[in-house]
Amino acid sequence: MMNVKCGFFLLVAVVALLPQACAAHAQDSGHDKRIGSELGKHKLTYYWIAFEKNFNEPPTVPLYDKDGNILATVGTKFAKAVTLEGTGVLQDGRVVNLMERCTHGTLGWCFFEVNKKVAPYGYGSKDPLRPFRTLAVPEEIIPSGTVAYAPMFDGMPLPSGEGGFEYHDGCFVVEDTGWSLKGRHIDMFALAQTHYETLHKATESKEEINLFVNSPLCPPSAKALYDPAAWAEEISNE
Repeated sequence: MMNVKCGFFLLVAVVALLPQACAAHAQDSGHDKRIGSELGKHKLTYYWIAFEKNFNEPPTVPLYDKDGNILATVGTKFAKAVTLEGTGVLQDGRVVNLMERCTHGTLGWCFFEVNKKVAPYGYGSKDPLRPFRTLAVPEEIIPSGTVAYAPMFDGMPLPSGEGGFEYHDGCFVVEDTGWSLKGRHIDMFALAQTHYETLHKATESKEEINLFVNSPLCPPSAKALYDPAAWAEEISNE
């Protein structure tokens, strides 16, 4: 039989732990208002900029613009890489970006040259890509422009302090759709393949990510996320 005194202290301990247990359960089930509304788990992959200089191959594949003009002639592997990743840097320093499907050439895609002053990392579906902020998600899964919070990345050190901040805050924006993505699958823009490798290792090679929307831990819009003054203005107007 349990000692009455011991039983009393055990009861006190259990009662003391109940709020923590309930909070943890609420967080896991997506009902914790401190985190936001849970969207559920999604397959996690990464994408980055392809660099022609990293491919040692003869230039045999033309990259066309939508009018049928050749922007550059590149190697086969680089052509496939820039088609998959969406953005590529040519040997001469120009940045080319995937544009739309077309009938020119063998790739089935047209490209355009990027104004590096406006979009130094290229474009997603319509907006400039931002390292460690931009997510590509099928439009029918999460609408473009949605700000999402990912607890797994909150507080994570970023490779070389890229993206303008040293530690991630877990806040992302859906700014791309990704032609190769299907279903509950997100692609995070990691800027460079080496950064992807660092992040993949830091997340213990997890292949799924849990996302939340309407999180008080993130600004309410992409504009507010990128401009603190806009965030303050949006909060004051609520």
